[in-house]
Amino acid sequence: MTALAQEFGISDRGLAKVCSRHRIPVPPRGYWAKVAAGEQPKVPPFLELRDRSLDRVGIHGATSALPDGVAELARKRKAEREVRAATIKATPESPMPLVENPHASVAKTVKFLRTRKPDKEGVLSATAPGQCGVIVGAASAERACFFLDALARTLDEVGLSLTADGEKMSVQKGADKISFTLLERTRRLKYVPTPEEIAREEKRKEKQARSLRRNDWDSISFGSSPPWPEYVTAWTGELVFSIDAWADGLRKTWGDGKTQRVERMVPEIVAGIELILDTIRVRREEREERERQWKILQHRRQLAQARLKREETRLSHLRQIIELRREAREIREWISSLPQEDSLSVDSDLGRMLQWVDSRLAEIDRRTGLDAAKSFSGEGDLFPAVDELEDPLGDPPVSSGERFFAHRQATSPVHPMTLRFVGICRTAASTDAACSRRSSCRCLLPQKRRSSIPSSFRIRCQTSASARHCAAMAAPDAHAHHPSSSLPDPFALRRVF
Repeated sequence: MTALAQEFGISDRGLAKVCSRHRIPVPPRGYWAKVAAGEQPKVPPFLELRDRSLDRVGIHGATSALPDGVAELARKRKAEREVRAATIKATPESPMPLVENPHASVAKTVKFLRTRKPDKEGVLSATAPGQCGVIVGAASAERACFFLDALARTLDEVGLSLTADGEKMSVQKGADKISFTLLERTRRLKYVPTPEEIAREEKRKEKQARSLRRNDWDSISFGSSPPWPEYVTAWTGELVFSIDAWADGLRKTWGDGKTQRVERMVPEIVAGIELILDTIRVRREEREERERQWKILQHRRQLAQARLKREETRLSHLRQIIELRREAREIREWISSLPQEDSLSVDSDLGRMLQWVDSRLAEIDRRTGLDAAKSFSGEGDLFPAVDELEDPLGDPPVSSGERFFAHRQATSPVHPMTLRFVGICRTAASTDAACSRRSSCRCLLPQKRRSSIPSSFRIRCQTSASARHCAAMAAPDAHAHHPSSSLPDPFALRRVF
């Protein structure tokens, strides 16, 4: 269980809980010890379950959201950290030496911590421009100086430079940058007043009682503040180093414990900084790749829209030519059907009409001839030799929004209204053709609400003849009766939109 839990990135107890939740048997306590001793312990049976929801097991460890390369590096760093922790634990802690020549990036902060007097609460805050943003108690100032110097020098060994930004510290690797801070833990404690404060408060209460007995209201103060605060902030002397970045489950906080100190964890902290920088780099590259693919997809969709618009222009002109050719053919058929009269005068109405028809035929032939087709094909790059709108990958995929509206239009052609009608006649025709007997139709809604009815809807007629007609015009999904039947039930055409 322990080895498998480390592979999944969780604790052995967490893996045992997952197996118990999904009814998966696990080796009992002492199972592998018996196997190592040569025994053959009883193996728990694996039972088939009827609950299909227990078939799929999802284990989300600390590094499950990391990229593959970073997750492998995190496991490697974890193994190195365990070896280093064992070495540190076996090595006795030596006295901390005094930093005489601090690193250049932290020299200003070290000078501030050593020379500046603490405030009334005993705190040193090195947060000015050019400092490292360290906030510690006066007793922890020398430890903070030693840690900052060791951190800056270890970062130099791996090719990173520490930068003091005032409020925080930071390192940058290429285009990626992370910030971190060094603080001291605080604790909120109940305030314990001193004997002097207690005696002073008792004296004030006795004086106030004497004033009350003498009715001396001028010397009594109302609404005074408490004699001492209820809680105080205590500085524990425990230093905490924290990285201000999204780490996807990686460790980003190191602090003093019962046996460990942050100044002895500097190599581990630097390794964690490198790992988080690698994670940020991989996430940034993935984000840039998604943005690049999105721009390519948007360009392909623009090309598809341009091709669609060009195709519509082509078809429109082609339909116009076909319509004109059809008109010319019908005109010639009409002319050929006329009786041939030699005595037809040009000054007559029919003669002048035939002259106009001939000019119309000549105009149609000019607009549909080869020269017109050539001029049209060369206009607006409708048929270019090199098609700049061509997409070698074909048409782009439909976006989710377009897919949703296409599905909505195909499955729900009803107007999105929330009105209740009685006997709605629904046709795909225009308003005038929606009901041929609309003159005898009477709307069952008030006059103010009639204007909100879509133009493709009409209300069932109230007379028997017109009602049968409207029932025949209604859509099949309105559950209308056949026109040959009797007057439909008033509730048969009821529908809620």
